[in-house]
Amino acid sequence: MLDQEEAVSIESYLISLVRAVRNDDAVDERSARDVYVAARRRRRQLGMVSVALGPLAGFANQVADLYCEAAVICDVAALYGRRLADDQIAAHVLVLWGIADDLGAAERSLAGTPSVADLLGAKMKTSLDSHLPEEMTKLSIAKALWSTRAGVGDVRRGATGEALLTVAFTGFRTKKVIRKIEGQLGID
Repeated sequence: MLDQEEAVSIESYLISLVRAVRNDDAVDERSARDVYVAARRRRRQLGMVSVALGPLAGFANQVADLYCEAAVICDVAALYGRRLADDQIAAHVLVLWGIADDLGAAERSLAGTPSVADLLGAKMKTSLDSHLPEEMTKLSIAKALWSTRAGVGDVRRGATGEALLTVAFTGFRTKKVIRKIEGQLGID
């Protein structure tokens, strides 16, 4: 994030994110409880830093979420003895975030077929298309524009209010993310 002028692909950004997580937190032996506690603590610590950034809190909170969820995937994989390469972890990240529908699609997109940007664009188009009315009347068009504008506005603002809620109620969300990752890894 420090070198904002350097051009980078989404794929290489995700791989770099996974490498940063692995370099920051290398713990060999953890129990399931340790994974949960570490994830919750990590999210709270980064959340408090992001909240302290004032007007940048929404953006910083989103970056903290990305980092923390990638870290949870690494932790859960290690907990169950899954030795996954950085690109495999990045593929799980794409599935967790709903950018790819399944692991195969995520792995193909990281290899560039289609690119992650294309996958993301298709997801955003599908989301925006869901607001378009079947019958184009002045009222239905106004509603569609308002709904789309609201969604884009939430992304633009970074949902600053959520920063505090995410930090305050980290436990429930952490458990939910861990369960989803375990499902992705085929762990019951």
